[in-house]
Amino acid sequence: YYGLSLQNFNTAAAFAEILEAGTRNHLRWPANIGLFTKSLANLEGVARQFNPQINLIAEIRPLMVDLFRQQLIGDDPLQALLRTGLEFRNLSLSAPRQFGFLLDRLSEETLTWNINVKELDSLQQSIEQAANRRSFSTVVAALIIGAAIISSNQTNIQLQWLSTSLFTAATLLGLWLIISILRSGRWR
Repeated sequence: YYGLSLQNFNTAAAFAEILEAGTRNHLRWPANIGLFTKSLANLEGVARQFNPQINLIAEIRPLMVDLFRQQLIGDDPLQALLRTGLEFRNLSLSAPRQFGFLLDRLSEETLTWNINVKELDSLQQSIEQAANRRSFSTVVAALIIGAAIISSNQTNIQLQWLSTSLFTAATLLGLWLIISILRSGRWR
């Protein structure tokens, strides 16, 4: 579209291509991009009625240069340079003191880290649930093995009753574990 006159330029088609390229590259557009496109299309229609031979890039270039200059160096470049120099001076004065403080804390072993990781709570909860299920299944397996050992050497009614109780408890706990895993949807 570079260098085209308004007569050969179609704002709707140009923005459709820009939006399509952005969507292909997973860009998020502001919510009001549709209103912006509609406003440009209206301006294009009005400008086409006044002067269809106008070159939009030639008209917009000085405004864009001023806008970029203002965003990069501000209205007063000398003031921006002085402000940056002052910030560097402050940094150079405070950095050695802060570095010394950090080294003191490291040598005294009093340095603590305060790290916040997003979504760490859900990961911790998931790991704890997995560990609890693993422990629970180990207990169920131990009950089954214990009941099998007792039932193989049973000589009286008390041992037979204990073996049956252990098998029953292991069966109920095992069924409860399987049902809870299936209900959570994490059995795959």
